[in-house]
Amino acid sequence: MASLATESSNASLSARRNKPAKAIPRLPMSAFSPPNSGTGERFPLPPSPTTVHPTTVLDSSAAISSIDTLGTYTAALGTSLSSRLSGVVVSVPESAVGSVDQLISSSKVPVVAISVPLSDSSPAVAAANIKVVSNTAFTQTSPNLVQSVKQALAKGVVEINVKSDLSTDAGWEALEEFLTSVLEGRDPEATKPAIILSNVLPPADSMDKSTVSLLSHPSYLAYQAHSATLSFYEPVYVRLSPPDTDNTVPSDASATLEWTNRLKMYLGPIIEAFGFNRIIFATSSSQSGSPGNWYEMAREAVAELGIDQEGVDAIFGGNAKAVYGA
Repeated sequence: MASLATESSNASLSARRNKPAKAIPRLPMSAFSPPNSGTGERFPLPPSPTTVHPTTVLDSSAAISSIDTLGTYTAALGTSLSSRLSGVVVSVPESAVGSVDQLISSSKVPVVAISVPLSDSSPAVAAANIKVVSNTAFTQTSPNLVQSVKQALAKGVVEINVKSDLSTDAGWEALEEFLTSVLEGRDPEATKPAIILSNVLPPADSMDKSTVSLLSHPSYLAYQAHSATLSFYEPVYVRLSPPDTDNTVPSDASATLEWTNRLKMYLGPIIEAFGFNRIIFATSSSQSGSPGNWYEMAREAVAELGIDQEGVDAIFGGNAKAVYGA
């Protein structure tokens, strides 16, 4: 009986071995061909970040030290930015306020507004035949600063360069306390004010950290948490501008790639908290370097986050037009 079982088993095994192999299904050649036009229209590939550009650009801050340096700004725009630039807000120091008319007439780019120090009340500013907005720096809250900003907000836009230390929770909390004080008691029926914060996207001294270490760095965790809180202040906009540090915007490919990657990490939480309609593009800070380089970096960072054309147009031009009335 054992012998018969063994013979039967061997016969079965031999039969399985001699059985023809099962045919492997093959993909049709059409799977390796590009889709026809109908399929392509229904499932288009996303555009390459290198090809996504805003329709027009409004630079919300070109900081100059004198009338003559506006020409330097214009020369450094680069082909891509200059061909799309529809206007600029020029940040004028107190020493150049008296030459506003000359500035406007000599500019090769339409000047849609000028930004002057909050303390400036010179006759030249009052008589300027152009929209005037105020700017000031914030380090810590003071009754005088709160009152001055409140008065300026009653007239229009106030730009605030944030100088508090945003690498800590304390720095963010100081900024939030200041905004609360400024907006407290605001008449809801009055003209809606606009507060534009710079040196927040990205913060100062933020572009020297590697992207790997940034993910778990206390300063970045604070940034993520407080970006959401900041968005609850309805009149607040965030300016996408170079950090106000001694490090200028790089021009070589390797450093530019590093900056772009870091910038995307700071853009993500702000876009999630503020949406597309409260981010405003600008090229200049006191040490910003080439405006053309910053535009390319910011544009690519926004595009690589998958922002659609409507969002790109809003960030780089539409939002500034709405705020500055261009």
